Amino acid sequence: MESCWDCRLPVDHVDHYCRHCGQGQGAFVAWYYRPLWIAVLTLTALGPFVLPLVWRTPRLDRTAKVIASVIVIGVSIYVVYVGWRVVVDVREIGRNLDDL
Repeated sequence: MESCWDCRLPVDHVDHYCRHCGQGQGAFVAWYYRPLWIAVLTLTALGPFVLPLVWRTPRLDRTAKVIASVIVIGVSIYVVYVGWRVVVDVREIGRNLDDL
């Protein structure tokens, strides 16, 4: 017997889903717990709000979760910085146009 990665209750090794909580096991894990989709969600929609998905995914070990968390935080900080620079540059262009 194995245990479910989510609820830790026993599941049979041939079960695709946990009988207790319904979470997928092995290849049947939900799409948003897969590392590729976590990366896509980080870059397109959620930014740092994907960190709970990083820490709940059964696909990554502890070291990979720490590395992924650092990358997600770094990418999020970079995106905020670039957005801030765009706002500053647009304001500067607006001031220069007002001076004309």
